[in-house]
Amino acid sequence: MDKSLEFFDDGRVYELDDDRAIRLIETGGEVRKLRRILNFTQAKTFRIAPSGKVPPEVEDGEQRRGDRHINPSGLKLITFFEGCELICYDDGVGVLTIGYGHTKGVFEGMSITQTEAESFLREDLEKFETVVEELVQVPINSDQFSALVAFSFNVGPQALAESTLLRLLNAGDIQMAANEFPKWNKAGGQPLLGLTRRRKAEQALFLSQPWESFSNFQEVTVRVLKLVDPLMTGDDVRQVQNALKQAGIEIEADGCFGKDTDRAVRQFQQKKGLVVDGVVGAGTRSSLGV
Repeated sequence: MDKSLEFFDDGRVYELDDDRAIRLIETGGEVRKLRRILNFTQAKTFRIAPSGKVPPEVEDGEQRRGDRHINPSGLKLITFFEGCELICYDDGVGVLTIGYGHTKGVFEGMSITQTEAESFLREDLEKFETVVEELVQVPINSDQFSALVAFSFNVGPQALAESTLLRLLNAGDIQMAANEFPKWNKAGGQPLLGLTRRRKAEQALFLSQPWESFSNFQEVTVRVLKLVDPLMTGDDVRQVQNALKQAGIEIEADGCFGKDTDRAVRQFQQKKGLVVDGVVGAGTRSSLGV
């Protein structure tokens, strides 16, 4: 079957399976919404409807969300690794974010409750649950489904769609597919401890094994963090910043080891009676619990 998108003058977008309309998306002409549609759809071709063409009827029962949902273990994994911010922040690339990585409708100065953050997360997860349902062509159990939802929530649906992991899974090779998770632990070509932990946790969940032990997994080599030029960035920096916040130090978890992070590390080291040098090595990591 050939999936495609058809755009209409009034901003409506129809997803078609061959010539059958299976989903209607109201964009209101907003580019941001359109980009989001393109990110989540599995359509391979796109076309613009001729002016004056009558929009098709969406077939009954097709425009409902998927039947499968992430299980409690998968939800716990996502909330652990994502972390939750109840006051909006800039994600580092100019996108206002709140809760567990929620971006829709977020405005400057916005704050929410924990309950609202969890509601936003479930709303966001619906899209990834649907994507996993559409991409996986073989029977999978609840843990495998949930691990894939957690994986795509982090790396993006298109990354999953194009991955060797998905290809192996759809070929029926569960173990080889599971072996692909740890390979997705890099940012900027460099492996990051935070991503390594997350991928190992997702892999464990995929294999229906306990994943919690990987929340504090330590590699043989852990990057020493400090103020240098160019600035060090990454999930490991953000993890340290979040740990500093939990320790009562005022700092923004932006994933960039700048002067504010150096100050915060020194403040923490002084508080704990450590050598005050601004360097996050083994001793400071141990005291922070990261």
